[in-house]
Amino acid sequence: MKNDELRIPIVKLNMAAGMKAMESCRHKTAYSYLKAAWSLLPDDCWGSYYDISLRLNFMMASAANSSCEYDDAELILQRILKEARCTKDKLPSYYLLSQSKCIFSCCFSVLTWPLCSLRTHHLRLSSVFQAQGKLADAYGTCSSILSQLGETVPESVTPETVGAMIPETLRMYDQVYGDDWLATKMEGITLHNVVKFYAAMASSAFFFKVSHIAAYLICKVVQLSLQNGVCQHTPLALMQLADIISLDGNNVAISQ
Repeated sequence: MKNDELRIPIVKLNMAAGMKAMESCRHKTAYSYLKAAWSLLPDDCWGSYYDISLRLNFMMASAANSSCEYDDAELILQRILKEARCTKDKLPSYYLLSQSKCIFSCCFSVLTWPLCSLRTHHLRLSSVFQAQGKLADAYGTCSSILSQLGETVPESVTPETVGAMIPETLRMYDQVYGDDWLATKMEGITLHNVVKFYAAMASSAFFFKVSHIAAYLICKVVQLSLQNGVCQHTPLALMQLADIISLDGNNVAISQ
C-alpha cells in the first residue's frame, strides 16, 4: 500500500486498537496490532511522520516489554534513541530501557512490596538479574540521564555519608510532613524525570551495589519529594526508607 492517504488512517486505527488492547492487558495482541501499523509506514517515516513514528515505536516497545519480548523491546527503544530529535523525546525510552534491562515488568509486583518482603526474595531475584547480565547497563543509563538533567551523581558514596543523610532526611520529614505537603503535587517535567530516574537507579542498586548506595538514592528521592511535593514515586521511596531504618545489622551507619 503506497498511498499515504489510505495507509496513514489504517496505521492510526491499528494504533488505537493496540492502545485498547494494552489497556485491557492483552499485550501480545497489542504488539501484533502495533507491528502491523509499523509495517505500513514508509521507509522515511521518521522524517515524514515523525510524531506518529515516535509514538508508535514507544507503544511497540511497551507492548513488547510487557509481553516478555525483551530483546524486541530493546531493539525498538534503541531505534527511538537513534531517531528521536531531542532529549525530551528520548527520556521515556531511556527510562523504559533501564527498566527492561532489569526485567522490571516481570518483577514489578515484587519491587512494589515493602522491602521486608523484598528481602525474602532477594536471593532468588538476584540470580535472575545476574543471568540477564544487564543491571550495570540499567544503572549506568540512569546515571547518564541524570547527569544530562543537571544532577551530580557521585561515582561512590561512603556509609558515613549515608549515615548522615538519613537523619537529615528524617528531620526534613518531621518539618514538612502534614496535610499541606500531602496535598502538594510535584510540578515540572524535568523534576519528575529526575525523581523517576533516581528511583529506577535505586531499584538497580538494590541488586548489584552495596546497600548504602541504594539507601543514598532512596534518600535523594525522598528529599526531592519533601522539597517539591508528592509524585508517584514518593510512597515507595518512603516505604524503602522506613525499611532501611528498621534493618538490624545492616551496613548503613545510622546516627541515633
